[in-house]
Amino acid sequence: MALESVAFRPYTGTIDPNSKRYQTAKAMVEEGKAQKSETQKKYEEQLEELRTLLRMLGKDTSVVDEMMKLYEGDEELAIRNLMGRLDEDGDPINSYGVSGMDITGKDPSTIQKIIDIPEAARQDMFDTSLREFIRDYGGMGNGETDRTAVYTRYQLSVEKSDRLKGTWTLQQYEGCYNRAFYNIVKEANPDWKPGDKFDASIFDGITREEIECQIVQTGDRDLTLISGNGIDVKA
Repeated sequence: MALESVAFRPYTGTIDPNSKRYQTAKAMVEEGKAQKSETQKKYEEQLEELRTLLRMLGKDTSVVDEMMKLYEGDEELAIRNLMGRLDEDGDPINSYGVSGMDITGKDPSTIQKIIDIPEAARQDMFDTSLREFIRDYGGMGNGETDRTAVYTRYQLSVEKSDRLKGTWTLQQYEGCYNRAFYNIVKEANPDWKPGDKFDASIFDGITREEIECQIVQTGDRDLTLISGNGIDVKA
């Protein structure tokens, strides 16, 4: 089953104005105020005009006051809502509850680097990729995938500073695994095309270690499957 996103909740802890989480959220609120659109300004002007008219008529303006509060919003609540989307360092938390995954303003060369990936995470990706390759006959499938859950488990298992580079590297492994699966099916069935059915037993006995023997690093950022010829497949 595909991983479901995590619902964001307002920050409920004690607010420390000196914390990075608070300061980042506060800055975001202030930036939002500074970028108020012309439509918003016009709406405020209309409310002020209505307030003035009610005063001239000797009417109660509390309704307008409440509308203005609703429109402007509660700043503390806005800050708490934003703090719920940030970690203790003020870094954004994505919809799966993982921080350190924001690439905004980052140089791709600092992210797209090969680093060591724990064996458990590689095995997790191998097992999931093989299961879905067999299920979808190497095709696109119906869109359902457990890949996100694999990446999220990996990301939460490592230091935040390694999450982007590690995710890039794990994607490289995923691509190599799928290419190897493709080669295995093609070797057994030369006329096969992705989406066509095949006998899943051709993968019996195939291991991650066997496939990784065919993976080499090319440069700082890429992993390449050099050949499928060294992998034994059933006829």
